[in-house]
Amino acid sequence: MHTRNEFHQEIQALLAPLSAEQLRTVIQRWAEETHPSQRQAFVERLRHHCLVDEAGSASVDRDGLSSRLAAMQARLDAIAEVEPEWGDLDDEEGCGPFEPVMADLFDLLEAAGALLHDADPQSARETYEAIWEMVDIENDYGHSPSLEEVDHAITREHVARYLRATYLATAPEHRVEALLEAASGVGLSGSVSAFTVHYCSLREIAGAAPPPLPSWEEFEDRLVSSLQSPRSILELAWLREALASRQGLEGIATMARRTGSEIPRLWLDWVGGAIREGDLPEAAAAWQAAQGLFSRGAGIWHEFATCFQEDPRWLELPEAAAIAFEALLANPGPRWLLALHDASPEGSVRYRRISEAAAWLGAVAQKGRVDEGGISSAPEANADPRRERLVSMDRWLVRPASFAPWGAIAVLAWCLIGEVQQAQAALPSRPDSLGWSLGDSPSQALFACLPTLLTALPVQEIGSASHAMWQRLVASRPGDNDAVMADRLNQAMRLAIQQSPLSPEEGKSWLLWCCETAAERCHSIVSGQHRKAYPRAAACVALCQETAVAMRRPALGENLVREVRQRYPRHSAFQRALDEALAVGRKDFEVGR
Repeated sequence: MHTRNEFHQEIQALLAPLSAEQLRTVIQRWAEETHPSQRQAFVERLRHHCLVDEAGSASVDRDGLSSRLAAMQARLDAIAEVEPEWGDLDDEEGCGPFEPVMADLFDLLEAAGALLHDADPQSARETYEAIWEMVDIENDYGHSPSLEEVDHAITREHVARYLRATYLATAPEHRVEALLEAASGVGLSGSVSAFTVHYCSLREIAGAAPPPLPSWEEFEDRLVSSLQSPRSILELAWLREALASRQGLEGIATMARRTGSEIPRLWLDWVGGAIREGDLPEAAAAWQAAQGLFSRGAGIWHEFATCFQEDPRWLELPEAAAIAFEALLANPGPRWLLALHDASPEGSVRYRRISEAAAWLGAVAQKGRVDEGGISSAPEANADPRRERLVSMDRWLVRPASFAPWGAIAVLAWCLIGEVQQAQAALPSRPDSLGWSLGDSPSQALFACLPTLLTALPVQEIGSASHAMWQRLVASRPGDNDAVMADRLNQAMRLAIQQSPLSPEEGKSWLLWCCETAAERCHSIVSGQHRKAYPRAAACVALCQETAVAMRRPALGENLVREVRQRYPRHSAFQRALDEALAVGRKDFEVGR
């Protein structure tokens, strides 16, 4: 989103070359685009600005503004004291009984902004602060005159103007402390982990009005020097922004090296900044410099790789395979598994890298945790609570987390290199025939891989149930719902099994495992009367039949269908789901034949 200053500059650039006649034409065309219901309002706004232009900019009535502020305070206090009728209560009502006065509150904000425009920052600051106190008023039912509830964008811009007024009204040597205190007092709603959402950025403050702020560069330098050890989300956000503005990548790199793992976001700024500048070697150097500072499996490795993926050339880097490897261990998913496959040279190197990743993920899934490499979680004595909150917020970047899907991705990794026996060893000791839709079942992962491993065919050629099961497995993680990625993984797995095919005896044994797993899943779902899952249970039976046909062992598939039908003769809903799944499979077979 443009700041106010950037918006003005763009408008001026568009209008500067136009003559008076051309400007009149633009306004007339703009008027023609106005909705009929808004035409009168358009005329009134145009008349107002024409009169202001003739008379010159009108000054704010300061005495009248004081009276308006006092009157608004009284109105809000009175509203907060009123006991609402029971039928008027509504948790989704927003401002509730304060709604009728919100337009007047925004008029007061505009008046404060006009004071800033009139070069009276102290009065503008005081007016804004009076309004911030008002909007903290709340009735007994949680309603308040929330400016953000009505218009978040306008509110955010006025917060930036307030901080600009504070800057102008404060002596240079006290501006850092004054702005930090003011910004902390008017934090906006939103996720506290998204720095640019919760607080106004330095860019927004500098761009809240057209005139450049005096001594702004010196202010940014003061920020950098005084916030070397940030204690809050706000301080860290402004430090990073000022550091990038004044010292660029070199300054970010210097501070990242100096602070080590203490401020992990500086490392992300270094890598991300280099990627945006198109300097892949610099980004790779930053990644290399981070080695040894963060534990294996820490979230920062995934964030690094996400930055690299913004440049399609990243797979050409000598470090690409290592980058993908660490990202896979930090956030296991098909996307990083495919990246590791693509970045690793074919042959023994690729096999070694993927098998190492699979073994690590399988071991972690069994333990349910990742060893943290000696990183202490004990807080320091007399630690600043604000600092502790900041450290806690970024702990996921420096410490590994534990996720149930790691077992499923370990199985998928083994299958990708054709190691079916190793994949079986990664299965849990107790059957996990339920919960497959979550994407964290190792049994589901092996079940979805086996049609291709047993037939060496592309999954879409085996049948619709096999294809759908494979697509669901790959798309089970956010950001991995890419059909092209699923096809590429399936192709890689098919090529691996072609190089080391299963023996006929192994193939039959694994097909029987599929049939047993499908029968167990049907029993868990149907006996538990999970009616919405009946189609998914039926799809497992259809997958086994498709695979048996593709292996030229149709009798094994038919035996499974007969067994399941006889086991649940009175479950008509399940029988219908089975009929539908098998009918689709027969149609696929006839088309393929």
